[in-house]
Amino acid sequence: MRWVHKQDFAFFLAVLVPLLTGVGLVAVPSDENSVSPVVVAQQPPSIVCFDVESRITLASTELSCPQEFLFLGDGPLTEVIDASGEAAELHPLLAARFFVAQSFARAYGVELILTSGYRSLERQQMLFDRAVDIRGSETEAAKWVLPPQFSHHPKGLAIDVNYPYGRAEALWLEKYGSRFGLCRVYANEWWHFEGVIAPGGTCPALAPNAFVDLG
Repeated sequence: MRWVHKQDFAFFLAVLVPLLTGVGLVAVPSDENSVSPVVVAQQPPSIVCFDVESRITLASTELSCPQEFLFLGDGPLTEVIDASGEAAELHPLLAARFFVAQSFARAYGVELILTSGYRSLERQQMLFDRAVDIRGSETEAAKWVLPPQFSHHPKGLAIDVNYPYGRAEALWLEKYGSRFGLCRVYANEWWHFEGVIAPGGTCPALAPNAFVDLG
């Protein structure tokens, strides 16, 4: 049966079937040599779940993880604020992502230590002022420590891991952290990680330093 000779049937395939079945339709141009339309089923979205005890990673098409599994989010993490309009702690999912990564790393003989996470605005300002004194200018300081209004630490969205003496262990997290939704983000800071992707995603290219976040 040629498509060009069955206009009503083609309309049914192209319009009604996708609406009723939830599948996508790829149409082929109509001519004497055309073939039937190709129906492509849409895959349901999946979430990634983790069992810390057995160190099993599960891709689930359900809306939630099984009871014994942890859900670490399905996208990049964004700031969670309290009634005052400020973050008051490390993002719960960022803390969970590090905990799961730490558990998996320990099974391979790698010890990951959270050396800095959430910082108050006052502490971040103190660290920035100290960096200015050490590096001689605000521009140079901001390559390493950002002012509080720009830093991701007071937003609860950044962690420092194994700083300053555990670079080899932090390298494990840089290599495998994307599995848990953790990425190293600055080329000059091997210890600084953020939850900028969903678990199982691909980490973005490293920024040269923290100064890029001033823009």
